[in-house]
Amino acid sequence: MKSTLFFLALIFFGIELSNACTIFMANDGRNVWIGNNEDEDPSLSYRLWYFPATGKSCGYMIWTELSADEKMNNLMYKNPQGGMNEYGLFLDYTAIDAVPASHDPKKQVREEEVVTYILKNCKTVKEALKFISKFNLIRLTGAQLFIGDASGDYATVHGSFIARKTTDNFTLTNYCIKNGHHEACWRRDAANDYLKQNSTYALQDIVTILQRTAQKKPSNTITNYSMAVELKKKRVHLYYKNDFKTPIVISLVEELKKGKHFQDMATYFPKSISEIILNKYSTDGIEGAISAYDSLRQYHPKEYNFKNHDAIELGIQAIAIGKANDGVRFFECLKKYEPENLEIDTWLGVANRKEGRVEESNHYFTKVFDKNPENYVAILFGKQQNQTVTFQMNDFEGAEQVLLSGDFSDWKPIPMQQINDRWICTVTLQKGEYRYKFIVNGIYLADQLNLLYTGSGPYIYSILYVW
Repeated sequence: MKSTLFFLALIFFGIELSNACTIFMANDGRNVWIGNNEDEDPSLSYRLWYFPATGKSCGYMIWTELSADEKMNNLMYKNPQGGMNEYGLFLDYTAIDAVPASHDPKKQVREEEVVTYILKNCKTVKEALKFISKFNLIRLTGAQLFIGDASGDYATVHGSFIARKTTDNFTLTNYCIKNGHHEACWRRDAANDYLKQNSTYALQDIVTILQRTAQKKPSNTITNYSMAVELKKKRVHLYYKNDFKTPIVISLVEELKKGKHFQDMATYFPKSISEIILNKYSTDGIEGAISAYDSLRQYHPKEYNFKNHDAIELGIQAIAIGKANDGVRFFECLKKYEPENLEIDTWLGVANRKEGRVEESNHYFTKVFDKNPENYVAILFGKQQNQTVTFQMNDFEGAEQVLLSGDFSDWKPIPMQQINDRWICTVTLQKGEYRYKFIVNGIYLADQLNLLYTGSGPYIYSILYVW
């Protein structure tokens, strides 16, 4: 019966938000920041383009998606996702459900995108809107264009409306804001709540908001890149694939001095180890994976990224496919290099318990609780008193409703209780293996703190073991 219910869940509960981007302005009167999370399919990649000033045209940068066809990439600059110019004028899109564009017979019809023209010819939001007001933007139906400048002015543009600045701080996500329309959105609320709680904003504040509103694994949509943009300094702090430990700082002023050029976004950052280790694991087993990791760590420490979650996720994947002992061995390899990493200890607790090594498991969980008694994954798997399990969601304090749904409840939603900035639910279950998801304002999400999951695309489900 459980397998039948799980199949039905794949059909009815597999829907997740596809593209879910967040743009916000933080203006404290001294600093004007833009934060931007670009949330799309994890397989997508991007390119940054730089165009110096020529004649009357402003110097500017844009960012575009990359194609597998390099000939196509040479044309991608004509359809940018966003950009900023040398005067601190910033533009970017958020996707929405399509809303028909309006048509004014007194205006010209414009089918071409407007970002590049505005960046080349405008210095402020007012100048950009003066240009836009001449046209019927008939293709701008499934997105909203955010425009902000170094003075703190901003506007949201669609083919059917223009929404002007109303407050110093502002957040735009993925629903149409025409006529003040409002929909439940935890990302908008999380950003706005933080902005309201603070009166001045520095880089760390912007990064905190980006982290709280980022789409994380496991999901079919993740935050592929994040930007913290200082409009007055024309400087971009760029983060890649949810890794906020390895920023790249781009000075538009300095880049424009280099002349016209482009650079693929991934090349700004150390390479991921995932593909290499997975290939070795598939061909040579856990011995090959460990040997490959040791080699990369010892001989290529700067070329590859060892600060993100890639290595830990590889060990977790071994647990998920029923090879928990391989997970134990890989985590033990990681501990040689990071002996104080509590996340590694947490998953060593899970992997050892899955292998039936209770004493070893308790050793690692105890170590984690001694240093961090609120570690969620350790609580989820390592503090199950009489099969009582506590589920928790962090960073969703702005959500209007959060529910828990799993095969243990025949996929019937169970309300979660909000306690401060967390949503919590405690249930008592029989021993076994389960699948579950959270429902945030009607959107199904896998547990972003528990990286043990199964499935792919929209059919990703978190895994729970009850001992």
